[in-house]
Amino acid sequence: MYIITIHYPNSDGATFDHEYYRTKHLPEVGKAFGPYGLGYASVLKGEESVDGTPPAYFITTILSFREEQGAREAIASDGGRALAADVPNFTRVRPLVQFNTAVP
Repeated sequence: MYIITIHYPNSDGATFDHEYYRTKHLPEVGKAFGPYGLGYASVLKGEESVDGTPPAYFITTILSFREEQGAREAIASDGGRALAADVPNFTRVRPLVQFNTAVP
């Protein structure tokens, strides 16, 4: 299993359109990345930090792929580029995208 995480950082004055993300962007993730072995997508909405301050991230998205090659090809694909181009439709923050492996 190979994981891509996408974090959308929260900061003063930053906004995030959760409705657009949920209804428009996420369905496109499945369409774009399914052919590359996307197994599941999990989305975590930041509520608050442990000390009660605003969350560090608006959203953290976890994308699980069968193989590393599929994950890397998905990000580099036309669909991956279209998803990146869609980001300004729901936020002005720059997402932090990271490749990960599970710790056994």
